[in-house]
Amino acid sequence: MKRILLYTTLVMLCACDKQLSEPPANARVEGTAITDQKTANTALNGVYYRFANVTVNNITLWSAHHLPGGMLTGMLGYGLGSVADERNDNVNAGYPAQAWGESYLLLNAANGLIDAVNTVPDQAFTGARKNEILGESRFLRAYGHFKLLMFFSEWNNAASENGVLLRDKFVTLSGIQKRRSTVKETYDFILSDLDYAIANAPATNQKYYATRWAAMVLKMRLLLNRAQPADYPEVVKLADMVLLRSPYVLENNLKDIFYAKGLTSSEVILGVQPQPNQAAYYYIQSRAYYPAQSSLFVATKAFKDLLGADPRATWMVGPTTPYQAYSPNTYYFTKYIAYGTATTQLTETSYAMRLSEVYLLKAEALIRSGGSLADAKTLIKTVMGKAGATDFSAVDNANTPADLLLQNYYEVLRNLTGEDCIEWMALMRLPFEQVKVIRPTITLAQQYYFPVPQTEFDLNPLFGKQNTGYGL
Repeated sequence: MKRILLYTTLVMLCACDKQLSEPPANARVEGTAITDQKTANTALNGVYYRFANVTVNNITLWSAHHLPGGMLTGMLGYGLGSVADERNDNVNAGYPAQAWGESYLLLNAANGLIDAVNTVPDQAFTGARKNEILGESRFLRAYGHFKLLMFFSEWNNAASENGVLLRDKFVTLSGIQKRRSTVKETYDFILSDLDYAIANAPATNQKYYATRWAAMVLKMRLLLNRAQPADYPEVVKLADMVLLRSPYVLENNLKDIFYAKGLTSSEVILGVQPQPNQAAYYYIQSRAYYPAQSSLFVATKAFKDLLGADPRATWMVGPTTPYQAYSPNTYYFTKYIAYGTATTQLTETSYAMRLSEVYLLKAEALIRSGGSLADAKTLIKTVMGKAGATDFSAVDNANTPADLLLQNYYEVLRNLTGEDCIEWMALMRLPFEQVKVIRPTITLAQQYYFPVPQTEFDLNPLFGKQNTGYGL
C-alpha cells in the first residue's frame, strides 16, 4: 500500500512564500492511502489545489499567471510606482519568480499521485477512470513544466543545454539534487505528457478540471514556441480538432464572460474557480484592480491607446487613477471588475484557456507556415467581431506575413491581456528586431527568459549552469 504526501515542503522551495507551502486543510491528503478510485479522486483534487495555488488563507491566488504577461508587454503596471517587471528588468522582476515555487509544488503533487495510481490495480477503477486520472495528472505536470520552460529556460534555442530541471517522480529530501535537462529533452518530455493527456483525459469535465481539449491547447502553445517547421501544421490540426469537435463556442459578447458568466461561459476551456467566500477576503485578485488597495494594478496608456475606438475600451479601461504622481498615465484596469463595484466570486474567477486563443493560435500557425493569409484574417476578424469590433481595416490591409503576425499579436493583447501570460508568449514569438521596436526596454536576447533563482544553485549543486547572460 503506497502512501503519499502531496504537499511535502521541499528544501529547494523553502525560500517560497509561506502561503505557497501550506495548503488549506481541505487540500491536504497526507497519510491517505491511494487504494481505489475514491481515494485517487480525493488526491487528484489536492493536485488541483496546487494548480489553483490555494493558499493557507483558503483563497486562489493566480497573480503569477495574470500579472507578468501584462506587465512585461507594457499593458499593465503597478499603481504606486514602476516596478522591475514593467521595465523588463528580469533580474529583479518579482512576479514571474513566483512561478518557480508554484510550479515545483504542482509537479511534486502531480508526481505523487501518478506514482501512487500506477501501483493500484486496474480493477479498483470503473471504466476508463484510472487512465483519466493519470491523463489529468499528466496534463497538470505538463502545465507546470511548461511554465518553467517559458520563464526559466532558454526555450527559444533548441540546441541549448539550459532547459528545465524535469521532475518525473515524487521528490523527498534525498532526491532533490538533479541536473537540469536540455531544451530538447524538456520539449520532448512535456509533449509526451500532453500526448498521453490528449489520449486519456476526459472529453468532458467541470471547467476547473482538465480535459483532452485543454491538453490540445497547451500542446498548441508549446509547439508554436518550439517553432520547428513540422510544428505549425500540427498546431493547425489541433486547432481544427478543438474548433470542430469540442463543445466550446465563442461567446457572442466577450464582456459577458467576465461580467456575467464566468466559468459557465461556452467559451471557457479551463479556469480557476475561487474558493467559497473568497470575495470577502481582502488580499484577492480583483481587489488588486479595485480602487484603494496598496497592491493596486492598473492599465497603462499603451493599453488604452491600443484599444483606441475598440468597444472593449469602454469596459476594460476605467478612469485615470488618483496616483498619477507615482504612476503617470495609468488607468483602472476593469476587465475583471467594473469600476467602483464590489468584489464577487465572479470577479475572482481566473481563466487559463479560452476558445478565442485557439482561433488566434491557428491564425499564427497559418501565417508562419505559409498558409492562407485570407483564412488567417478570417480567424482574427471572427475573434474581434465577437468582442464588438466592426473596423477590420488594419487586418484587411495587412498583406504580408510580417504585417499580419503583428495584427494577430495586437488582437492577443486586446483580447487576452491579464490571462495566463498568453500575451507575453505571443510577443516573444515575434522577430527580435520587431520586439525591440515594440518594447524598447527589451534590448538583449537574454530578456526572453529569466535567471534561475540562486537558491536552486545553493541547494542543488548538480543543477548545472545559470541561463546565458545571467551568470558571472
